[in-house]
Amino acid sequence: MTPEAQRRGPRLFTIPPSAAFVATLADALLDGELVDGFAPRGDPLLLATATIFLPTRRAGRLLAEALRQRMGAGVTLLPRIVPVGDVDEDALAFAESYTDPPRQVPPTTRRLALASLIRAWRRALAGEDGRVAVAAGPGAEFALADELARLIDEMAAQEVPWERLDALVPGEHDRYWDMALDFLKIARAFWPAFLEAEGCVDASVRRDRLIAAESERLSNLPEGGPVIAAGSTGSMPATARLLTAIAHLPRGCVVLPGLDLHLDAPSWAALTDDEDSAPSHPQYGLALLLKRHMRVGREAVRELAPAAPHGREALLSEALRPVASTEQWAGLSDRLGPAAIDAALAQVSVIEAEDAREEALSIALALREVLEVPGRTGALITPDRDLARRVAAELLRFEVAIDDSAGEPLSESGPGRFARLVADACRDELAPLPLSALLRHPLARFGLERAALDEGADALEMMVLRGPRPAAGAKGLTEAAAGFDPKGFHPRDPRAGIGEERRALADALAGQIAEGLAPLLALGRGEHAFATLLGAHRAAVQAAWSGPDAGAAEDETALAELAHAFETLAEGAAHAPAMTLADYAAALVLLLSSQPVRPPLLPGARLRILGPLEARLVGVDRVVLAGLVEQTWPNAVRADPWLSRPMRAALGLEAPERRIGLSAHDFAQGCGAPELVLSYPRKLGGAPTVPSRFLQRLAAVCGEARWREAIARGDRFRRLGAFIEEEPAAARIARPEPAPPLELRPTQLSVTEIETWLRDPYTIYARHVLRLAPLDGLDEAPGAGERGSAIHDALGTFVQAYPEGLPGNAEAALLDHGRRAFAPLEQFPAEYALWWARFERLVPRVIGWERTRREHTRRVLAEQYGRLALAGGRFTLTGRADRIEQRAEGGLAIIDFKTGAVPTAKQTAVHYSPQLPLEAAMAAAGRFPDVPGEPSAALVYVKLGTNEVKEISAVDKEATAAGLATDTLQRLQTLIAAFENPSRGYASLARPMFGGRYGDYDHLARAKEWSTGGEGEE
Repeated sequence: MTPEAQRRGPRLFTIPPSAAFVATLADALLDGELVDGFAPRGDPLLLATATIFLPTRRAGRLLAEALRQRMGAGVTLLPRIVPVGDVDEDALAFAESYTDPPRQVPPTTRRLALASLIRAWRRALAGEDGRVAVAAGPGAEFALADELARLIDEMAAQEVPWERLDALVPGEHDRYWDMALDFLKIARAFWPAFLEAEGCVDASVRRDRLIAAESERLSNLPEGGPVIAAGSTGSMPATARLLTAIAHLPRGCVVLPGLDLHLDAPSWAALTDDEDSAPSHPQYGLALLLKRHMRVGREAVRELAPAAPHGREALLSEALRPVASTEQWAGLSDRLGPAAIDAALAQVSVIEAEDAREEALSIALALREVLEVPGRTGALITPDRDLARRVAAELLRFEVAIDDSAGEPLSESGPGRFARLVADACRDELAPLPLSALLRHPLARFGLERAALDEGADALEMMVLRGPRPAAGAKGLTEAAAGFDPKGFHPRDPRAGIGEERRALADALAGQIAEGLAPLLALGRGEHAFATLLGAHRAAVQAAWSGPDAGAAEDETALAELAHAFETLAEGAAHAPAMTLADYAAALVLLLSSQPVRPPLLPGARLRILGPLEARLVGVDRVVLAGLVEQTWPNAVRADPWLSRPMRAALGLEAPERRIGLSAHDFAQGCGAPELVLSYPRKLGGAPTVPSRFLQRLAAVCGEARWREAIARGDRFRRLGAFIEEEPAAARIARPEPAPPLELRPTQLSVTEIETWLRDPYTIYARHVLRLAPLDGLDEAPGAGERGSAIHDALGTFVQAYPEGLPGNAEAALLDHGRRAFAPLEQFPAEYALWWARFERLVPRVIGWERTRREHTRRVLAEQYGRLALAGGRFTLTGRADRIEQRAEGGLAIIDFKTGAVPTAKQTAVHYSPQLPLEAAMAAAGRFPDVPGEPSAALVYVKLGTNEVKEISAVDKEATAAGLATDTLQRLQTLIAAFENPSRGYASLARPMFGGRYGDYDHLARAKEWSTGGEGEE
């Protein structure tokens, strides 16, 4: 800076938060208030000679539009508007003023290279002394790489040299921090060497060099066109120096956002006190800019516009004053009278929502109300992206689209999720769950039209993906599809009805999947170069997405971003660590999340969602500041994994509380709108929240009575929400009892279904009249049913092989039959190992039981199927008996093996468990082909437990097996006759065994609705 510029002093202005920043700036520029002698309102060509620096591109667009509107009709040449950038800005448009701008290292390349360095460090630590607690897994490695990159940028922005690390003494900190310090010294040597080899610099270094070059150029330029910087707080030293240079130009000025002119002088001076500064105060950054860089006092700054009538500047100054001077609140009424406080709070509403859902709906209503008045605008300002998405979703119920400029992470967009699903499906070797999710994604095609893919996916899911999973990989999928045989299923099973055409579709789709995903599936074992994984993944995504009608218009932007993400990852792939496919799939969400997908701007949008930074300069009629709870606004003070708080202080880095100060400034700026709504939830995730410290301070200075009035105004939105959500009381539905025509009613049931008919007739209706069958779950592991079936098969085939006597090696023979029965379960190693071990322990007990039974038995028959005509041939009873014994003393013994619960004799006596008595009735009638027709002498359940084989009689002491069989058959005849009455319906849960236990069709009968109280209380 020249001596003349220093003598001239800076030209500084400010715009209060309650004045519309962009509109005030535009009017001041056009009317000559900013630069003496420059008033281009009537000269459309003169305006083009000015240069204006603004903090964001959005602010630049808004200013350009404001200038265009104010210049009237005709041609107007706009000034050069440059985004000066802040810590979150991507680029600065200064390159034309810098003869040799350095090339910035691509962010993805830096991320991959630093992750590779961290991987090498972690493995070196593990090799030295077994420590593996550092960055275990790719997710942690990339997260630490991001934190390291943030530290690199922070040190560059605050101009802290890396050599200061040498002044940190090892041993003065916890062992972990010594380890981190050792690594930082390694990184200090590695990273500059990497950048030099690549011919690049960090983005933050490039930005600061460009800013420095622009500052120097401006300082040394002869007097030219006006240069104005507006809206920036100068939070970075390089930016502060640029602002200083502009403020000292002969035709330059700086317009600061929301400088506090109400805070008393001692408190203002204390903000930047060398011994005890206040970095968490909203004005700390501006105070530091004036003191350290501009070298002027606050009185040197002029207001461009007075505060609006609704202005809350004085109230917020008091509410957010430094902690050290809050005792001055006692004299608040002397400095700020009740009338001023009342005026400031007149248009303030506070929403105290119960939870995040109620908060989102209340905010949506507050914004929707804005549209009732033509031309009015509103904005939601929150750092909570989940809340922003909730509000946008709630507004859709009113058919209102809101302009959300932040967009969403690429990893959460449709194409991003699709790329992740491709990686997940290949990682899990085409397991049913991830493969089904991939096939159901709207972008999936695999070379087919969407309709053909849906039909093929339906068939493939029924044939292969439901129930136990097929063998892993493409081969397992294609073989399972090709080997599917519908004849192997029960006629009522939906899979039995899959025709040849659908099987061909599924078979073709399985082949397309295997071919398209083959490059990535081939990398399922071991570690591979990142470039190899990335190339295979990109090829698999392309194959899965390609089709005649691929790519919807709404996904065009995200697809382009995904392609760009693959290109940037490929650019840095050579520097990435090698990893397994599982690690690559896990890291993919992190690799894609840093790239946002922003929707197209909605022209003329009157409602917007803004982040705190971009909202600084946007003026609207109603602002909703939402998510005002601790840990969100302000954000929690983030712990640095590389440097402890004392280490950061020793290096000269800013305290983490500096972020709180920036957040407080954003809060104060947002409070300048004419209508202000402050919102927070009392609970998040079921846990109580703590209201934001900013909100608590504001409530404290307002007084309890005024704050209750503000809450009452906010409750209006909550009541509206409750009214919208309220549903009229619905009449209790009755227990369903459908009565189909007689010709549709079942005329054949098995003995096991008779119990269902007695207890829950609706299940019989759904199964046999509606012909509905429950589907197996996707990738459903075998359960107790499969275990019981395997044991029954083993015992049945064993008895069929030895009906009249046991072999000498009976245990070995039963084990052989068991191996064949359990073979289908071998593809589930965990279940097979447990169940086979239990079966091996069961075999000696079963053989011991068999030997005892065989002493009194002439012949044993297993798995006997029979049919019995009833009701004059109009109804057929079928059954398959586990075991029928011809006793030596005469008569039959009907035996049923149970691996689960066993019915009691009382339940059998009252005909609620009629299986064994009905099988005995069929046997007495000679309806089992290989069994002579004679009465049963015993009905026995055999409990196959882990520790014992126990017989349980199904007949009470006072009854006989033959008599119970006759009574039960007569009861069945009565039941058949009752349902031959057309008016008799199939009631749901007529006599349930256990309350609260629901079956396969109870959701169809809406059992949980009608059984809650009233009629359902049984």
